[in-house]
Amino acid sequence: MNGSRTRACLIGREVERAEIRKTVESGDALLVVGEVGIGKSVLLDDAAAYAAEQDQRVLRAAGVEFEADISFAGLNQLLLPVVRGRGSQPLRVALGLESGPVPNFLTVSNAVLDLLANLSVATPVLLVVDDIPWVDRSSAVVLGLVARRLAELPVGLLIGRRTGSTAFFEYGGMPQLVIGPLDDAASGELLRHRHPELTSRDRRRIAEEAQGNPLALTELPSVRHGSATITTLPIGSRLQDMFAERISGLPEATRELLLLAALSSPIDQRAVDVHGPVRAALDEGVAQLHERNGKLLFRHPLSRLAVVELSAIGDRRRAHKLLADRCTDPVRRAWHLAEATIEPDETVAEIVDQAAHIVLGRGDAVASVETLTRAAELSVDRDARVRRLAQAAIIGAEVIGELGNAADLLETANRSLIDPTCSLQLSTAAACVLFNRDCAIDTPHRLLTLALEAHAHKVDAKTLTDALALLATVCYFSGRAELWAPFDAHMERLGPDAPADLTILAGNWDPARRGHAVLPLLKAETDGLARTDNPWAIIRLGVASVYLDRLSACREALWRVVEDGRQGGAVSAAINAIVSLSVDAWMHGRWDEVGQLVDEGRTLATEHGYLRYTWVFDGYIGYLVNAARGVGTAEAAADELDRWAGARGALLVQGMARQIRCLAALGRGDFEAAYRHAAEVCPAGSFPPHLPHALWVLFDLVESAVRSGREPQARAHVAAAKAASLDGLSPRLALVIRGAEALVAPEDRRTACFERALAVPGAEQWPFDLARVRLCYGEALRRHRQIAAARRELTAALAVFDGLEAAPWSRRVENELRATGLTRAAAARRPDSGLTGQEHEIALLAATGLTNKEIGERLALSPRTVAAHLYRVFPKLGITARAALRDALSRA
Repeated sequence: MNGSRTRACLIGREVERAEIRKTVESGDALLVVGEVGIGKSVLLDDAAAYAAEQDQRVLRAAGVEFEADISFAGLNQLLLPVVRGRGSQPLRVALGLESGPVPNFLTVSNAVLDLLANLSVATPVLLVVDDIPWVDRSSAVVLGLVARRLAELPVGLLIGRRTGSTAFFEYGGMPQLVIGPLDDAASGELLRHRHPELTSRDRRRIAEEAQGNPLALTELPSVRHGSATITTLPIGSRLQDMFAERISGLPEATRELLLLAALSSPIDQRAVDVHGPVRAALDEGVAQLHERNGKLLFRHPLSRLAVVELSAIGDRRRAHKLLADRCTDPVRRAWHLAEATIEPDETVAEIVDQAAHIVLGRGDAVASVETLTRAAELSVDRDARVRRLAQAAIIGAEVIGELGNAADLLETANRSLIDPTCSLQLSTAAACVLFNRDCAIDTPHRLLTLALEAHAHKVDAKTLTDALALLATVCYFSGRAELWAPFDAHMERLGPDAPADLTILAGNWDPARRGHAVLPLLKAETDGLARTDNPWAIIRLGVASVYLDRLSACREALWRVVEDGRQGGAVSAAINAIVSLSVDAWMHGRWDEVGQLVDEGRTLATEHGYLRYTWVFDGYIGYLVNAARGVGTAEAAADELDRWAGARGALLVQGMARQIRCLAALGRGDFEAAYRHAAEVCPAGSFPPHLPHALWVLFDLVESAVRSGREPQARAHVAAAKAASLDGLSPRLALVIRGAEALVAPEDRRTACFERALAVPGAEQWPFDLARVRLCYGEALRRHRQIAAARRELTAALAVFDGLEAAPWSRRVENELRATGLTRAAAARRPDSGLTGQEHEIALLAATGLTNKEIGERLALSPRTVAAHLYRVFPKLGITARAALRDALSRA
């Protein structure tokens, strides 16, 4: 085995390798036990190579079935390289090198010990014997006698044995190392290393079937047809040979029983009559009975595949039909019916179609596409066939991450229709592929609007929802209000029957007009996310929460989608979830996490051809952080992003590029340029319809307007925000709007306005925004010669900017601190945390773990008052979480 192949087979075996190498170094004995294909031989090979590197003499043997009846064949194999010219006469006779009376086992074992003692004088010796059950009886008995007498010699012994096998070797009391299956991560890595050509879906299927068995992972061929089922995966001849003989020799009734068990899942095992002829299968070691419930189980993960592979097609169909008749789970029943059906059958196709949507609801988008594709194959009705293929293409493109397969499905559907435009599903699928692959806007928009106009009144609610959701997404990226008219018209026709996720999407993407109306609905939907596995539903809700600042409520569900994508499941949904999680991490000050997410998202989007997402990772989220941190490439990236978006008519993306430029300009104090960029995103004094990104430059625009001598524009913008009640949409918007209001307030009200902004409950969740408001407050205080108060706010802002590594903003604070007569070094040494007496007392109690209610009871305060004090304490101490109080108070 070459080095690269050996390294691949050792993936995930770090713990076992370390244990075996420790035995090699100590010269002890160890029995290595594991099932067929688990990797015992590879680990023994690795141990032998390691021993040779340590200048040990390695002697090896392996049991061979056809030599099992030849006396001392195993010992001959083990010692022949060193016994020539050495060894006593009894040993040489036993090994067939001399003639004479056959010695007894004890005499031979003593002779072996003498030989090993002489060999180990010069260098330690390692004996490696694999497949001990196939070693002949004479050799096995002698090795057992030798093993118990090696303690005084620098001779190590490694024995390999299959789980459940018996041998003549007596290993009682010998330490054992049981080799278990690989975990999911190691299985995935091994598959990627040995089969880089496989798709993530194929890797997932094979990993599920192999159950962590390395031989199965390396030998199972790739499955290239989406309609193939797991139990019909062909196994290679090497694997089949391991099981074929014992399975083929079983009675016919036993094989029939095993086939039923092989084609059923664990929840269907009740369908298998385990009271039939199971004894033969148990005796041959093919199967076993569960120790508690008595159900029939396969002893090896590949025995099941071998049973299926060795059965006739007709037998499999009959078995599937029997299982379908007995099965109560609708998904498993549909699958069995599909496997039992040869010719198209619309009744079966409809059952399989329904199962596909159940599967998607359970969170398995990959299986949903496969099931829909199978339903299409079974369809008699041509329109139903097209609908099913189109739905599979949409899920493939939007959720799974297989644009190529989606395009193939569309091509198949097109061949079934004379006029493809007659199908809303087909138009939606085509628009979906175009939008995701090319980030085209106008063509998908035209496809969708024409198809909706012609067919919206005669399709089911699910089809209509999918089409409208995609249309809304296309319109959102366009940033052009006029493109929203068809969507709004259809939503108006639906009225109260409009789906919740569409209503929330519309509110999120036009928050100034619809945000407040959808907040209760959004809360109800996010509260139910813990009970939702459907990746499509999760990512739609995540997207619908972005501008309403409710992403935190979706975080746990979004991470579930990402993890599923990492395991080869819904990859496109995972990319979408990573975008939402990146935005959430940016807004909440977890900027290092942003970098990690952007790297992962960029890789996935590039690998799967999703141009729709590559610009997000290459040009926006990561460079937004870079702009805040003063990285010089941020503005060049924004220029490139602007050109890219302009060529596609994606005004939203151009707005994001301008936000990057605006943030970079604010950091270096270029307020004239900052205002120009902010006003390009959103004109001062207005919040145009369907321009949600305006909420992310609200404070930017007001601050740069004030600092560039445009106070009328700044006041107009604050007034527009207040008129739309944007400060009631989220704590973040309340913070930035009240901070902006303070910037334009009369001097006699400015301090009170800033204090009101800092007192917003939950403000500490948005550290960058909060620190910016504190910076502006400190600047205002310093200009009015309130030096002590200015230092307090500026020092708190500096702690946050430093923690975020936002160097330009830290420099702005340092300049202000110097104007107060305080250097950065002096600010860092200041023991005064700026806490009032009551704030300090509340902080101390909170640091001990008391709740707000408990603290209030001690101090005769309401829990709300305690919370308000803590909201002021966190930024003063430069922290963002309650858990950090103890350390922060110690430093202060």
